[in-house]
Order: sequence, then structure tokens, then C-alpha cells
Amino acid sequence: MKMPDVPSALYYQIFNLKPGRGEERKLKIVEAAIESLATGGLENTTFDSIGKRLKMRRTHVAYYFTNRDELIQACIRYVVAVGQSAIIEDASRAASWKPRLKAVVEGPFDWLGGNPKFAAVMVLFYSLCSYSKNYRELQNNIRSMGEQRLASCLAGTSLSESQARDLARQMQMLMTGAFVLSFCSDYPVPVAKLKTQISKTCIDWVEKAIA
Repeated sequence: MKMPDVPSALYYQIFNLKPGRGEERKLKIVEAAIESLATGGLENTTFDSIGKRLKMRRTHVAYYFTNRDELIQACIRYVVAVGQSAIIEDASRAASWKPRLKAVVEGPFDWLGGNPKFAAVMVLFYSLCSYSKNYRELQNNIRSMGEQRLASCLAGTSLSESQARDLARQMQMLMTGAFVLSFCSDYPVPVAKLKTQISKTCIDWVEKAIA
């Protein structure tokens, strides 16, 4: 499946780069690594295999990334940033908490459902987090940002900050479990229907809390 089109400006924002030929090569390496992780798994993703995909020497890959973990973390940041950029854009158009929350809850399912290779990278990420301190730290940062985004959707309601944060944490747990079931098993509910069920549940929680 073709990698999604992403504006060049977002590329440079993700990696704090300045436009240039060398930076474009680094981004191509990240895209090739995502393809490799999604189709060949961690064991088949090496500097050599990525170099072959791009028809460049291993040393050229190593010039931009000192080791494989650095490259994989760059892939994860890329995947998350691309998805969050689209979700934030959708949520910013909402006029009230309910459509805003719906956009933030359903967005990841649209983003990952439409980009299965991104979903594969995220599943691999969860596995790495189970035993690697560095990956878990990255996951904690991503989780914290997601929790804050969910809580911010509830601004303007009668909920206190702590109530909004507690609800956001519950929503995030529900979304994560649904994601794992949806993309790691033959779950009988299609992603399109599942995302609707999840967002409805989250909205119901909020409505009960503010009643």
C-alpha cells in the first residue's frame, strides 16, 4: 500500500529539519523503515535491508541514524505526528465539546484503518514498550499528550480539571484496547462500526458525569 501523502512542512516539523537534499534523504530512510517494519517485522529491518530498498549503501543509512533504535523511534514519531496532525485539524473545526471529542476519539481509527502499515508500526511499538525503558518513556510521553488532548475536548463543560483528566484516562484505555483487538485479531466488528461504538461510549460517560 502506498505511503500517505504528507506535506513537506510537516516532515520538517516532525524532525526539526531544514529543507534540503540531505534532510529529504533522511525522510526517505524513515519511510523505507516504516515499510520494512510493517511488511518484514523487526528482525528483517536492518540498515542493510533499508539500504537495499533505497539503493543506497548501508553507511549512508548509518550516517543519519547511529543505531536501529534511533531509526525505529523516528518512525514512531513520524507515524504519531502524521496522525495527530490530521486529528487536531478535524477537532479544531468543531464548535462544541461533543463533536470535538468525537473527532479526537474516532480520528485514530480512521488514521490507522486507512494506513495499515502505520497500524503495524504502532502494534510493534507496544511490544517494544513491554521490555524497553526507552520505548516506554516515549510511550509515556505520547500517552500523556493524548490524555491532555482528550481532556481539553471537555473544556466548556461543568467538569473540573481533575474530572476531565480522569475521564480522559478511561477513554484512552478504552481506545487502546479497541485498537489492539481491532488490528491484532480477527475482531468481528468492523473498524468503522467499532470507532462509532467507542465514541458513543465516551460521549455517554461525559454526559452522565455532567448530568
